[in-house]
Amino acid sequence: MFHIKKLGIYYGSFSASAEDIEFEPGIHVLLGENGSGKSSVLTGITGYNTPVITVRELEINNEPVDKTADYISYLPQQNVPFQITVEDFIKMTAASSPAQKDVEQTLRKFSLEKFQYASADSLSGGEFKRALCAQLHLENKPVMMFDEIEQGLDINYQHLVMKWLKDLSRHKVIIMAMHDLNLALRYADTVTCMKTGTLTEVKVPVREVNERMLTSTFSREMKIIDYEGKVIAVS
Repeated sequence: MFHIKKLGIYYGSFSASAEDIEFEPGIHVLLGENGSGKSSVLTGITGYNTPVITVRELEINNEPVDKTADYISYLPQQNVPFQITVEDFIKMTAASSPAQKDVEQTLRKFSLEKFQYASADSLSGGEFKRALCAQLHLENKPVMMFDEIEQGLDINYQHLVMKWLKDLSRHKVIIMAMHDLNLALRYADTVTCMKTGTLTEVKVPVREVNERMLTSTFSREMKIIDYEGKVIAVS
């Protein structure tokens, strides 16, 4: 279990906060307009941008956590590739050297086998995104956070990555900021909505997401359709 006891962020005229939220294993999606504070909350949890963090108290399995690097994998929106083979890139942040069979299995999982010895900076945006996911897979940390994981992936790879996360979510806490609303609704276990730095709806089970929530969150009239057991949002 991952517990945000207190989190406060302030810079310029913008502030965001979260308090007393417990995340169990599952996929938990943050939804909101651009500038609502989703990315700020994710980076605040990591503690990377310390000058703007006003308060930060976290627990994992009821134990206080300060340095999150041992517990949390985080994939931000922007990542810069560099000259290193894809195989070495996906291994570089693992806590211990992974077995070669696990490396090769991970390359296959993300359809990267043919790039094994290619330089990471030669990959397309979508290929590099999959290499980043492979890297986090080998990190194998209990909490995983993603900011717009769907960005740069075509529809087939969006579902490949989301199915990978759905499988991991049986025993890991996965927190994601997403813009693709229907992809989020298809795979999420809970939805948390943000508006100008405020969590307006917290951990709503995906089957309980309603039109009022989405209309308020996106400042646009939204309709929900139940299609073959799937929740689909239209505007």
